[in-house]
Amino acid sequence: MAAATTTASICSSDTEKASHRFEIRGYNQHCSGLGIGKYICSTRFTIGGHDWRIRYYPDGATEEFKDYVAVHLELMSELTNVRLLYDFKLRNNQQQQQAAISSTVLTSEGPSTTCGTHKFIHKNELANSTSSYLWGDCLEIECEVTVIKDSRVQVPPSDLSLHLLQWFSSGQEADITFKVEQVTFRAHTLMLAMRSPIFKQQLYGQGQGQTPRDRVQRAEINIEGISPAVFKALLHFIYTDELLAEHEGEDMAKRLFAAAETYAMGRLKLLCGNILSKGLTVQSVVPILELAHKHQCTELKDACIEFIISSKRRMADVVSSAEYQVFKHACPVVALEVLEKSSDSKLGLSDPMLFLN
Repeated sequence: MAAATTTASICSSDTEKASHRFEIRGYNQHCSGLGIGKYICSTRFTIGGHDWRIRYYPDGATEEFKDYVAVHLELMSELTNVRLLYDFKLRNNQQQQQAAISSTVLTSEGPSTTCGTHKFIHKNELANSTSSYLWGDCLEIECEVTVIKDSRVQVPPSDLSLHLLQWFSSGQEADITFKVEQVTFRAHTLMLAMRSPIFKQQLYGQGQGQTPRDRVQRAEINIEGISPAVFKALLHFIYTDELLAEHEGEDMAKRLFAAAETYAMGRLKLLCGNILSKGLTVQSVVPILELAHKHQCTELKDACIEFIISSKRRMADVVSSAEYQVFKHACPVVALEVLEKSSDSKLGLSDPMLFLN
């Protein structure tokens, strides 16, 4: 039999602990007949970099617990989350602390968060003439707070895409050259192959017995059907997974949408589709609908149809346009889908033949 093994791990955290004493002098004057849900509060105090105060409910916090005194700890700092432990204690007439309530680890969820207990001590026990807690018409509550702090080492956001972009821009270790019209671009075959299955097939192939460097180092690869600006934007996305703001116009989004389809880059295709769907107008929706149909993007096609049928006036303006008249003959299946969805939305035109004939 194999010997038993023992494993161990350590989880440690930085904490700050401190106490605040809340003394209520003239208890009867302050607390008698205050009412359910009404409270008196301590001054504001700071523990663990956060501001707190104690709420004391002499007639109970709620109707259900009206026979008990309630005590809560309130977080006063704004827009912050805090992990903490708390411990409320009463002090008797011998100045000895009597534990009344302790907490497990809690996490606050926002500003003015409170935690504590509705059943701190029964009112009869507190009011009893023999009670050691309420003496000299004075009550002392001590609250010990332990704040569990996060790591002090702040981790910056990922800068991987920045380094990859610098790698692309510098041309260091580039092992492939593309020529688009009269503009050349240097890139890295491994990066292209990771991001696009089309580039992977083109650059690596199968069973040819050569490395990409062997196959492409000797000559440039000519790229046709795409402009240098679009190919540069495509390469920028390949290295960074982002589009520059200057690439988010409608014309560039259309061209990148087509390029994404060519190189089987699904995320870029949907990103461009999202840009196009946000800028739809009566004038632009038909060409974009045609583009979506051509490149089989269901999400963009559905967005265009929803835009068309979103109001009767808009639908009438679109289907009566010259662009739609050409489109419905070129893409009758999509025109039929527009008709069906308009009927489902109860916004159908008085003459449905406008959709099809």
